[in-house]
Amino acid sequence: MAFASAKNAMNDMPMGDMDFGSRTWTADRVRAMAEVLADRGDLLLTTAALEKGGKGEMAGYTEIVIRSGETRRALQYDTAVAPAHRGHGLGLWVKAEMVRRLRAEHPGIEEVETDNAQDNTHMIAVNHRLGFRFHRSTHEYQLDLLTD
Repeated sequence: MAFASAKNAMNDMPMGDMDFGSRTWTADRVRAMAEVLADRGDLLLTTAALEKGGKGEMAGYTEIVIRSGETRRALQYDTAVAPAHRGHGLGLWVKAEMVRRLRAEHPGIEEVETDNAQDNTHMIAVNHRLGFRFHRSTHEYQLDLLTD
């Protein structure tokens, strides 16, 4: 599945010193994630750029979730560009198209909440160009536990 392959591009996003490991996305896993959101009553919106020439590869995508009952704020989920398609502005394009879509289809949504590691400079630059503003800083800590 083209979408599962594109989601695997999230595995190399800059995360500073954190090590969350990597996830392998399959078509079944993508469907299961969508089902969880649907079961909660959340709305998952996806905008994607497909590879030119009809090969079926998804070059990049972005996902937004509007939680059940939410009328004002959407949550940014993934935005990723497949390694072979990076450096051409696709991340900016898919996010800009998603903002246009939100305005057209969900005019009550006034905010999109997103987060980025400080060293994810490319996505921070994309967000800045789209008008995102800094809201708060959080810190995450990771503890490696020894097992016997």
